[in-house]
Order: sequence, then C-alpha cells, then structure tokens
Amino acid sequence: MTWWLHTRRTVLLTIVTAGFWTVTLVLVNTSLPLPQLGGATSANVPFVLFAPLAPAVALNACYGTPTPVEATAVRRVAALDSLLALAVVAATAAVAAPVAAGWISGVDGFLAESAVRNLACYTGLALIGRTALGNHASTAIPTLLALTVSVFGYGPGQAAHWWAWPAAQPSDVLSSAGSAALLVIGLYRTARGDFPRHS
Repeated sequence: MTWWLHTRRTVLLTIVTAGFWTVTLVLVNTSLPLPQLGGATSANVPFVLFAPLAPAVALNACYGTPTPVEATAVRRVAALDSLLALAVVAATAAVAAPVAAGWISGVDGFLAESAVRNLACYTGLALIGRTALGNHASTAIPTLLALTVSVFGYGPGQAAHWWAWPAAQPSDVLSSAGSAALLVIGLYRTARGDFPRHS
C-alpha cells in the first residue's frame, strides 16, 4: 500500500484537489465573457466550467505510466486506482454539500453542484481516455470538451445546448445522468485492469 501511495503521488493529488476546492469556493460566482460560435454572440462562461479540469487532469498525471511490477502485483492496483478517482469526486461532493444546502452565504449553491457534476464528467472522460488512448493523451479529452463547450456550447439567451453538459443547469437531468454514467464507465474500465487477460 505504501508503494502504491508513493507511485500515485497522492500528496500532490490532495494538494491540487484542496486547491481546487479553495479556488472554486472563492471564485464560484465568477464568470468569463467569451465570444460564442454556437448561436449566441457572447456568453458569460462560469468559472466552474474550467476549474474541475485541475483535479481530473492531476489524477491522470498522478497515475503515471504503469510500471512492469504492477502487472504481477498481488494487490489489485487497478481497483485502488478506481477508488482513488472515486474518492476525489466523493470528497468534492462532500465539500460542496453544505454550499448546495445554503449553509455558506455568498456562494451560489447551484454552481457548487455544477462543479461536482463537471468533475465527475471530466474524470470519467479522462479515465476512459486513459484506458483507450494511454495516460498522456487522455488528459486532452476533458480539456477539449471544456474548450468546445466554452465557445460552441451556448445558444441564444445563454442557454446551453443539450450536448453541452458542463454548461447546463444543475437541474438538467441529461447532463447529471450522463456525467454520472461517464464516471461509472471510467471507473469500470480502470478497474478492469485487474481482470485476467485472455489470450
């Protein structure tokens, strides 16, 4: 376990995730005016569309490239990797819960919920990409999604298009269910690394 904690750079991941929480709570009500090519002339893109990229990308970076010893390890390393990803999302949900409940004044609870949903979405995409494309290329997938949504994701009246899940309202069922599904698929594909490989 000590070896796994060291190779997964969990201290670095904890620092990045805690920094994400701090910055999000401070800047959760902040938005960036960006030009739009998706129907709107411009849109105020909320900070929480980009902020969850930090822990999602850091998670993949902390996984690193699998070492040869992992292939013969007795412990289920891939299952531990899945639990680490789940822990990051669950801890973020726990931090956002009092904000969403209105216990912290001056912070938009809906945006806090969006931060959790977007983290689940980006983490799921990064995990899926890691198993399909490799560790380094996978971080580009959630980043490209965030950039695409920020420029093409808004229609007239700054309403998010149906596919622009990170820009949708927290009450949007499709974005919440889709993000949760991406996370579950990513966790499953990661944990499959422990399954026996048939030749």
